[in-house]
Amino acid sequence: MTSESQPKVARLPQAVTQATWRPPDLSLRTANEKPFRYATFRECLASGLSDDILAWFEHDAPWRLKSTDFYEQHEFSCWDSTSPIALYLTSSIVLEVVRSEMMEIFGRTFEQGISVVAHKLLDGQRIGIHNDYLVGEESHRLVIQLNHGLSDGDGGFLMIFNSDDPSDIARVMRPVHVSGFAFEISPASFHAVSEVHGGVRYSLIYSLCALPG
Repeated sequence: MTSESQPKVARLPQAVTQATWRPPDLSLRTANEKPFRYATFRECLASGLSDDILAWFEHDAPWRLKSTDFYEQHEFSCWDSTSPIALYLTSSIVLEVVRSEMMEIFGRTFEQGISVVAHKLLDGQRIGIHNDYLVGEESHRLVIQLNHGLSDGDGGFLMIFNSDDPSDIARVMRPVHVSGFAFEISPASFHAVSEVHGGVRYSLIYSLCALPG
């Protein structure tokens, strides 16, 4: 076995416990109504938690490559992992913060179940324009960016659109570490991620289903 093929070992602190981490803070936000309902967040995670998430992502997370007609990325569900980080990110304390803040932003109540997945985009990967809209599926989504600092030349910009025309760009957002983006999924919620040219673009995604009414 060569050094390149040695099993990866998690580099999380040995004595890490949930008590050392703070839940997401979604208070520093700006809400917008057009081209669809969304909010941006300046700093969602404290440095201790975000550093440990990155260490897990880089050394021990169960990534799987997925390819479709409009994207290629590595991904996995945090619900499928028994890592201390995954258990915390899917814990009731974190999910309740996400649920309550999303209720305040969008004025909706949500089902108890919340999907928690991670995405990783590498050099040459991108996500084409799409709206995520499927009748009867998730209605709202929160995306938290995680990385070691990406320059504009690294790409990986989040883009939102006024329509399904890729040239009809409404806004371009840098993937700033621990920044966030939440939106209401609808037929109009067109968005995409530009091609990554350097670095690694990680994201943590919480998806919720609104209750009727």
